[in-house]
Amino acid sequence: MINSSLDILFLVLAAIILLVGVLLAIAIVYLIMILRDASKASYFIRDTAKQINEFVYKPIVLVNSLLEKLAPLLEMVKNKGEDMAEAAVKKYSKGKKGKK
Repeated sequence: MINSSLDILFLVLAAIILLVGVLLAIAIVYLIMILRDASKASYFIRDTAKQINEFVYKPIVLVNSLLEKLAPLLEMVKNKGEDMAEAAVKKYSKGKKGKK
């Protein structure tokens, strides 16, 4: 069976090729598992970002746009309230002076 050093060389080369093939197969299996875990992680990150967008960002944008539309109305109410307060202070101070 093994008659010369060339036969031993071929046997050793075949064993090495077989060993490299097995190691590459194991490396590919690990790479597939790592990529699968990365895919799952990216799915969960995408899902979490979608929920944050839905429950945090969209209501903030909605409230912000609502406040921008209500700002002139709130400013008008503020000015009217200040005017009413000034009128009440003037009326109260005039009534108090008259009682003295």
